[in-house]
Amino acid sequence: MDPRTILFYEELQSNAFPALQTVMYDGWSVRFGGGFTYRVNDANPMYPEHLPVEEKIGYVEALYRASSLDKSIFKLHEGMDPERLAACDRLLEANGYVKERHGNIFVCDLTSFSRPSSEDVTLESHLTEDWLDRFLTMNGTEGATKDAAKSMLRSIVFPLTAASIWEDGRMIACGLGVMERGRIGLYDIFVDASCRRRGLGVNICAAIMNEGKAAGCTEAYLQCLTNNHGARRLYALLGYKETYAYWFRIKRFT
Repeated sequence: MDPRTILFYEELQSNAFPALQTVMYDGWSVRFGGGFTYRVNDANPMYPEHLPVEEKIGYVEALYRASSLDKSIFKLHEGMDPERLAACDRLLEANGYVKERHGNIFVCDLTSFSRPSSEDVTLESHLTEDWLDRFLTMNGTEGATKDAAKSMLRSIVFPLTAASIWEDGRMIACGLGVMERGRIGLYDIFVDASCRRRGLGVNICAAIMNEGKAAGCTEAYLQCLTNNHGARRLYALLGYKETYAYWFRIKRFT
């Protein structure tokens, strides 16, 4: 995937999950999200930059130290200039940043997607308080982080679809789709541990993808960690293709 297209997908992901605050700094998007997920609490190189990498790392780390967060996170990806990427990765490692959560963006052509939606999936075009509570409980978000997550999710400005499967009055699977510029992103696909291996994850994904296709989206995309082999098999079954790589460098404050 060429750098311009990678930047496009990086923008989609940033817009789909807005942070509580974003600082733009010499081509980097430095995001603050109260600790809810790495992707809204990281520095992401996105646009042409001019300042020395060492200076930028120090500045961003100082911002995170001054915030309420307990770590400094940088997201690196293959859309960066190769020399800049290598220098940034090397300097972060030298400054005590550990590589975590290596993954890929997967993309699916919706024009040829034909898997029908399951009648078991409930779809809503807005985020209800009940859906938010259960969705965040399923992904393990609690306390003040849960309040921050709700604020961010409620501030999504693009069309969305909130998917869920219920059984005996409880949510047993869920996922979120956000649409922008002809693409629908799939986020946080969760299935209750006691209900796995029943095809519920496939049903959630297919329902979101069909909603996007009906709304005119031509592609679906999602993030998946390299070591999540089960999810990768599921996404391949749905027609997703692996594209560019990304990873995080993290320094935890003591």
